[in-house]
Amino acid sequence: MAILIIEHSERTGSDRLGMHLRNGGHLLKVVRVHLGEKLPSDLHGLDGIVSCGGPQAPDCDEPWVEQELTLLRAADEADLPILGICLGCQLLARALGGTLSHLSKPELGWFNITLSPIGREHPLLAGQPWCGPQFHWHHWQVETLPEGATVLASNENCNIQAWMKGVNTFAVQFHPECERGTVTDWINDDLRTLHEYSIDSQTIESDSDRFFPDYVRLTERFFDAVSQILMPMSSRFTRQNV
Repeated sequence: MAILIIEHSERTGSDRLGMHLRNGGHLLKVVRVHLGEKLPSDLHGLDGIVSCGGPQAPDCDEPWVEQELTLLRAADEADLPILGICLGCQLLARALGGTLSHLSKPELGWFNITLSPIGREHPLLAGQPWCGPQFHWHHWQVETLPEGATVLASNENCNIQAWMKGVNTFAVQFHPECERGTVTDWINDDLRTLHEYSIDSQTIESDSDRFFPDYVRLTERFFDAVSQILMPMSSRFTRQNV
């Protein structure tokens, strides 16, 4: 049994989250759909799914998209744990009937998010500040949630920053998984976009230097919750015996 990690780009993998899950004893099955690697056709042998970020628009029609949407939908119906990150958050919402929209100005850099009353009580967000900075890099947002889903965090730019459906489907619009070097890489990749929207790359770099120690500490706490609560090791043995 393994956690399926769906990667959409060389620049946006599971990174620190994947390392944390491995160090916690989880088995990972990494599929790089952007390289043509094939997703599994069903959920057999899976403990959970992490759908990572990526540069693609969430309404794109690349060859892997429909298969990923079908897999995410099946996982939600089967109560298999799911975590969507940025693009993965948007694809998960799309798969389950939510709607998406393009931001008038992209969130590129550090932006505060505020936990909702439900988010403050959610065990996956235990120990997180009720309001604090998160690292973002996205042009799209979840406009409306799937039926039965609940907002866990928001901000003034993007109302749905984290959400859940049921007890096993969870998504965040921001990026908890990044290394410090990731920030610089993404800035260099998107210099034209930063210039177009008058976003200062040096401000992002200086903010990153300032925020990163707390970011690492708090995201490691979030990874612990993902590893131990959303996708606990015990579920592997439970599913094997079903």
